[in-house]
Amino acid sequence: MELKELIKRLEILNNKGFIQTRRKGPTGIGHLAEQELGLAETNVAIPDIGGRVELKATRRNANSLITLFTFNRAVWKIKQEEIVNKFGYVDEQGRRALYNIVNAKTNAQGFYLVADHHKHIVILRNIDESENIAEWSTYVIAGKFMTKMDRLLLLLADNKIENDLEYFHFNEAYLLENPTPEKFLNAFDENKLMIDIRMHLKETGGVRNHGTAFRIAEKYLIDLYQKQRKLL
Repeated sequence: MELKELIKRLEILNNKGFIQTRRKGPTGIGHLAEQELGLAETNVAIPDIGGRVELKATRRNANSLITLFTFNRAVWKIKQEEIVNKFGYVDEQGRRALYNIVNAKTNAQGFYLVADHHKHIVILRNIDESENIAEWSTYVIAGKFMTKMDRLLLLLADNKIENDLEYFHFNEAYLLENPTPEKFLNAFDENKLMIDIRMHLKETGGVRNHGTAFRIAEKYLIDLYQKQRKLL
């Protein structure tokens, strides 16, 4: 599909106004967008921009978080066992655990993130710890993200519920390209991007780390890209 044809289809979709979803639940919006645009998959080939584009449709007022990727390798400045023992809690299975969402604002457990624009790193800290707990290079973060969503077609929709059925009006769309380390740093500063710590101690005393997840609300994906082209 050429870009001109895609824009035409988006305009037709916008002019339809509110459309009843054909699938209930959080995946209904993406499924409806694919069907209305005549797409068989969320990875759309657009030859005249040089490749394929990931399609992401989202409710304009949604605050639910999506996971961009997980990354842990060589980031911890303090042993993970020490972190869980010092800051963790006993979970429902009786394990020492640490599951915690962290952004730039200090949370109830004392964790917070610092975006260092000079060193291009994001730092995990705690008010009760003098040392940095972990550090992530934003060059690595942006690189990980680019392998999944280097180009993104972001489609925004208003939604309403009538008689227990959800309706969507797709009325804004952007072609997004070139996510950059600077954009990631800004997103951390603005509390739009956060991390999800997910680990616990095993019976042997070692750590089971499910991968630190980088998470963001879908509507803020646009803020991660340097090049933003409004299509609708």
